[in-house]
Amino acid sequence: MKKQLIVLTIMLCLGTVAFAQGSFVVKAGLNFNTLQDIHIDNVEQSWNSQTGFHAGIGAQYRIPLIGLSFQPELLYSRMRTDIMGQVGDHSYGFRLDYLEVPLNIQWGINILFLRPYIFASPYVRYALAKGDLLENVAWEDLNRFDYGLSLGAGIEIWKLQVSGKYSWSFGQLAPGGSLHIDSDDWQLDDANFRGFELSVAFLF
Repeated sequence: MKKQLIVLTIMLCLGTVAFAQGSFVVKAGLNFNTLQDIHIDNVEQSWNSQTGFHAGIGAQYRIPLIGLSFQPELLYSRMRTDIMGQVGDHSYGFRLDYLEVPLNIQWGINILFLRPYIFASPYVRYALAKGDLLENVAWEDLNRFDYGLSLGAGIEIWKLQVSGKYSWSFGQLAPGGSLHIDSDDWQLDDANFRGFELSVAFLF
């Protein structure tokens, strides 16, 4: 099922790009991510949201009569979060950098030069780099492929888009369900990234 969803999303993105006659998109923004369902030595931990970023390009294809548009994108996205350690105020963090392919399916209405819209965005992504506590963890112990869904809203003002969305990852950070980090046993269960994203895009 996972492979079928990934293949379908990529096909939709490529198909949309092939037929796009609308606008070229340049996009950047901030990620505010967190993790859940993580235990260290059987003690559940609370995670703090940290600021990451995303940037990339895309294309927008509109069907004006019904207010629908498709906006596939290719983004470099950094996910960061940290946890307060068990000793003192020492802070631990996870960082993963992804190549991400979302397909934004937007519906909106044109009001003069404004276009408010809502959207759903299935995505797939592949981890390219890691850091903080994950730096010394082998790639084979992590799940480099991830997929999920985002829901959000935005407004388009002439050639400028401003949007916000909340993203849920449906994958697992560690396919084995556990990691051994700094002499501690980390139980990750179904842990994955989720959080809010703010974006600004320019259409050409």
